Amino acid sequence: AAANAAARRFASAAPPRRLGPCASATASLRWSRGRRFASGANEVEVEDECDGRDPLSYKERPGRFHSPIVDQLWKLRQELHEDEEKLPKSNPDLTPEELPDKTPDDSRTIVRYNFASNHRLRESYRNPWDQVRMGKVLEDLDAMAGNIAMKHARLKDEWRPLVIVTAGVDRIKLNGRANINMDMVLEGAVTWTGSSSMEIGMTVSTEGNAWLNANFTFVARCPETGKAAPINAIVPVTAHEKELYEQAAKRQHLKKAKRSTKSEDALNLRKNMEKKMQELLDLGAPLKRMPALADKGSILMYKTQLSNALTCQPQTQNIHGRIFGGFLMRRAFELAFATAHLFSGGRLQFLEVDDVSFLRPVSIGDLLQLESVVLYTLPKGDLYVDGKTERQHPEVHVEVRAYVSDPATLSSHTSNTFNFTFRVVDKEKVLNVYPGTEVEAERVVRMIITDKEQEQHDVDFGEV
Repeated sequence: AAANAAARRFASAAPPRRLGPCASATASLRWSRGRRFASGANEVEVEDECDGRDPLSYKERPGRFHSPIVDQLWKLRQELHEDEEKLPKSNPDLTPEELPDKTPDDSRTIVRYNFASNHRLRESYRNPWDQVRMGKVLEDLDAMAGNIAMKHARLKDEWRPLVIVTAGVDRIKLNGRANINMDMVLEGAVTWTGSSSMEIGMTVSTEGNAWLNANFTFVARCPETGKAAPINAIVPVTAHEKELYEQAAKRQHLKKAKRSTKSEDALNLRKNMEKKMQELLDLGAPLKRMPALADKGSILMYKTQLSNALTCQPQTQNIHGRIFGGFLMRRAFELAFATAHLFSGGRLQFLEVDDVSFLRPVSIGDLLQLESVVLYTLPKGDLYVDGKTERQHPEVHVEVRAYVSDPATLSSHTSNTFNFTFRVVDKEKVLNVYPGTEVEAERVVRMIITDKEQEQHDVDFGEV
């Protein structure tokens, strides 16, 4: 009542100032019913974000991230809600043959970040070294991939209830560095589809130069049964789209082959893994059993560990009511960066994300524990798989594992694994890292194999 009275007194003193959707009110402003604020001699009226439509998305957005891509994600959420109200529900037992084929352009999404003209936006993405904050870019990539996946699975004349979730990140690779003072553009589309899964390819560019490439895998689930749901097949049209489809198909084939445990290739791979694991354990043995005499340029893996914990808040939920996958990836990246920084003591450049797995959803209120460790390092001058290209700087590979723990039931399970690679640009060398147990050795060898496969992929498609 006092606030309403104050608002009436100040209404005649000065006309209201209108603020856009990104504007915020300071703590000194007092809320009055409707959308009016009173402070001093001015009244501030905040514009509705729903553009005259039903404000459902506005009311249901407790975790509003003020970035262009997430705003667009919630705009699509509103459109899907309108589909549910206006369109007939599709047959829940649709077969892949009954779904219309789609082209990459049907899901293509382009989002521009006006860093050059929008000071507020630019500052929210600036890191301490006056560059683009990579953790927020990773966060937005996940949101954009979800946006693209939902657009691909959306039907024109029917409402089809589906749960679209991130299955994993195959790779995010940097090819250069961005200027925080120039506009940034995110672009992506579906590049490959299986029966219920799809791969989304995205690029981030500045002034037409793509400096980041990313590949995410999403899967469609029936909301009632949780089982895989068929999706529209993708039909590439242009030569470039066909090339991207071929690359994605090869990646998916390799992933499927790695999951097989009975083939001859799988058995040979296991033998090679065990041999490499034993080699690493032998190198780490002196550090474990004779530390005073061991090589001072090496360290055991467990000594590089860092961890933190947080309670998951509703402000970071996605449209399915779970914790936003991009938020988890950003927190993992920031912990990995700190781990690599404390380990190397040098100036870092982020290179790539490899093999991110989303094993279980994370819910609001969950206690999330993040644990990071340096898996291995690569020295300056080390050759890539092409046998010609040398590494210009030492590299540090960090793994982050996310656990959801429940103290009441004494239970804990792995929800995500993340793998990051950093370059140390101002150091000639860094410590060698060796595993001390067989479990650690297997984690290291699996990631080394994955990295070699990624390098071979770059050679095959001329990206080295």
